[in-house]
Amino acid sequence: MSPRLGNRRFAASTARCAPAAAELQSTEVWLPRPSLVNQNPAHSNSLPRLDKHRVHERSESSNGRKKSEINNKPQRQMTDQERKRQYRIALNFFNKKPERGVQLLTAWGFVKSSPDSLASLLFGRRGLSKSMIGEYIGTLHSPYHSLVLKYFTGMIDIRGLEVDVALRKAMQFFILPKEAEKIDRIIQAFALHYSKSNPKRTSNFRGGWDTIHLLSFAIIMLNTDLHSPNVKQRMTQADFVKNLRGQDKVNGEKNGEDIDRKTLEGIYDRIKKDELKAGDDHVAQVQRVDRAIVGKDKPRLTETPRRLVCYCRLQQVADPTKRQSSTARERDVFLFNDMIVVAKGVRRGSTSMVGCTYTLKQWTVLLGAHVTEFQRGQYEFGLTITCPNKDKIHFNARNFEDRCHFVADVTESIREATEMEQVRLEMEMEHHTTIRSDNQRDSGLPDMDESMKLSNGSNSSAGSSSSSTNNGSSFRRLSFNSLDSGVVEEHLEAC
Repeated sequence: MSPRLGNRRFAASTARCAPAAAELQSTEVWLPRPSLVNQNPAHSNSLPRLDKHRVHERSESSNGRKKSEINNKPQRQMTDQERKRQYRIALNFFNKKPERGVQLLTAWGFVKSSPDSLASLLFGRRGLSKSMIGEYIGTLHSPYHSLVLKYFTGMIDIRGLEVDVALRKAMQFFILPKEAEKIDRIIQAFALHYSKSNPKRTSNFRGGWDTIHLLSFAIIMLNTDLHSPNVKQRMTQADFVKNLRGQDKVNGEKNGEDIDRKTLEGIYDRIKKDELKAGDDHVAQVQRVDRAIVGKDKPRLTETPRRLVCYCRLQQVADPTKRQSSTARERDVFLFNDMIVVAKGVRRGSTSMVGCTYTLKQWTVLLGAHVTEFQRGQYEFGLTITCPNKDKIHFNARNFEDRCHFVADVTESIREATEMEQVRLEMEMEHHTTIRSDNQRDSGLPDMDESMKLSNGSNSSAGSSSSSTNNGSSFRRLSFNSLDSGVVEEHLEAC
């Protein structure tokens, strides 16, 4: 992560911040890639290669004065609302790409650098996708991620529980990844934690935690076999017991002993009766809404970074200059953090969202949209959402409070979507700059002037042609490099 991206909001928030940052103590931010959070204000992503070469002393002193003047400027304190928005943006990035999200959470000061602090955040914070948590803690070949996994599983209280019951409780906090190696890594950490939490129960197995590891993996396979719609022939209780015959063995043994039959039969009956399911999160909530809405050209709602902000009923106004019945065009409006969906509900004797079906009427993304209020004729509490394509959606709320709350939610969601896109562009530009820096091992100076090209190209016409082609390509890359030096504004203007 570039220093500018790491400092642009965090530096302004040191005085006022959300509770998530207030709990932090002063400590050096650490990540698997320490360079990602380099706090050196003199570093510039626009010319990363200049650090490796000497520059003219006069130019260096001039740049130093300019940077000191910029750094000495007073920075505006970040409000609590802005800090909370920043936190949600970091969570959104985690729910899309966990590594990026962790970089932002750490660089912006929402979590300390240690693996146990990150594990605490993943374990106890709302708004994190459980599938992305599983992907992150299951990361292979990383000592840092291994420590996070160890601390994460250690926070689950599974004392005095049977293996399958403990596994069911553990899976409330994450969703297992699809990759077999990652699943095995997480199950291994669970088995180690179970053996430490239940030493007496573990002593019933000759293989100790190793047998618990094998049994836990077998339970996962049994759950898939019994409840997956793609499996036609289900595993029987006798098959489950037979598959684990002779598997309780100490390391090095070829033939082990059988696991207690009653234990296996109890596991089978409980899994058959009640499927192992992950705990509820914002993704599951969006999935329920997605299943309830039907209609042509319906957008895909189920995305891990997307969350439902609010659900309300408003009267849609076809034309604010014309009258319409107060009961006409009543709409159910679903506001997400990056889009708004307008639907018509089919009531089934319920006033809540549960048990209803909705017909899609209209939808729009929030990036590039804005909301305004109006009062005209019978529409005393009117509001207008202007879409990115300049189409307008008019509503009339039931009262002043409903309009205030809805407009505030829409405005905040638009700002969140705008800032998130801003951060994404900065990170993408940094990524491309890093690639160019790795691929170009020159001094960072402009290419040779025309006279030098002619003198070097006199030896062979073919060589001259090749050199001219390569230099032209290199010059275009250096020209594109200027995009990194300030295209994106440092502060978001009020919507």
